[in-house]
Amino acid sequence: GLATRLAQIEQSPGFATDPQVRRQALAALRDEIVQWPVDADTSAAWRARWQSQLGGQGVFVRSSSNSEDLPGFSGAGLYTTVPNVKNGDALEVAVKKVWASVFNAEAWEARRAARFTADAVYMGVFVQSAIDSTNAGVMITRDPFDAKHPYVTYISAKRGIGIRVVEGQRVAEQVMYSSWSKAIQVISRSADDTALQLDKAGGVKEVPVEVGRNVLTDELVLRLAGVGAAVKRLFGGVEQDIEWATVGDRIVLLQARPYVERRAQPAR
Repeated sequence: GLATRLAQIEQSPGFATDPQVRRQALAALRDEIVQWPVDADTSAAWRARWQSQLGGQGVFVRSSSNSEDLPGFSGAGLYTTVPNVKNGDALEVAVKKVWASVFNAEAWEARRAARFTADAVYMGVFVQSAIDSTNAGVMITRDPFDAKHPYVTYISAKRGIGIRVVEGQRVAEQVMYSSWSKAIQVISRSADDTALQLDKAGGVKEVPVEVGRNVLTDELVLRLAGVGAAVKRLFGGVEQDIEWATVGDRIVLLQARPYVERRAQPAR
């Protein structure tokens, strides 16, 4: 089983001391997991639920592990998301890729630094309807840089699908809005000349976009801040970390979770 295989890997020469050896061994383990067969009944159940609950439309297959969104350890960007999965065979492979991503090298090293043991980590999978968004990003219902700075909403955004914002792969357009002063502070603007959009064949594709046009207009900032405040109230006043998208003029909430204070990882 997996526990035995992992124990063998951890005991192999150089694994404990050499990051490159770990990276190679973990990559091999991920490949093995993706090749594991899924029994016919389980596969059929996945496909049936995909059809009945999500209409068989394209979906994003995402991580939902017990080593994310924890105090002092957000886990953001460590695990794999498979975008715009459009058929049953691809769904099965995508689930296994997300399962396997618990052994992504970056995730392993981050958990190791935070002193998580491998046998304490479990990976679940979250399947969500694909949204071909006009803009997308992350919103935090407080100032993530200064907890003593009240009445602030932080918003980051990019054009198109927001995978790169959520996973921290690109510098996003960033603003902070004060509900007290009604002021919008611009931290950065996006200079990207491409965006990700859904591909009809599955997955995503890069498309050109107009350079120099703000992603976050004042109107959109105000609307998003209002949505963030409403979500925070809904969850009893707990600060929220929200993934959002727009489709045309419509705001879509993709995920809301309690905001996790990030701090430096302890030394190994």
